[in-house]
Amino acid sequence: MEYIAIKHTHVMFALLSIILFYTRTVSRFMSGKLASNKLVFIGSHIIDTLLLVSAVALLVVASMNPLQQPWLTEKIVLVVAYIGLGFVVAKSTQFKTQVIALTAATISLLLIGYLAGSKASFLL
Repeated sequence: MEYIAIKHTHVMFALLSIILFYTRTVSRFMSGKLASNKLVFIGSHIIDTLLLVSAVALLVVASMNPLQQPWLTEKIVLVVAYIGLGFVVAKSTQFKTQVIALTAATISLLLIGYLAGSKASFLL
């Protein structure tokens, strides 16, 4: 029961994080007012922190070692890539670079979702 509750919490924070990422990105493409809102900025960091905490809690409760689970290793690599791509989207001043990074971030998210659902690795 504990695992299921943490898993649902993790999924909820993941969805909130994704929604805020795209909301802030679209805002940057438009006026930028929402993206620069301090409450939105701090809120997204709090949600991302809680997402990370829930991920670690899942690993502990399930006694999982990411190095022994190929799908989980790939998921972590993709999460790191997604974070880096999100940084490029947020900090780049060139629209084309932002769009390419956003597209790559979206693909990363889709692959992360696939790995989380299927537990089947691509490469390892």
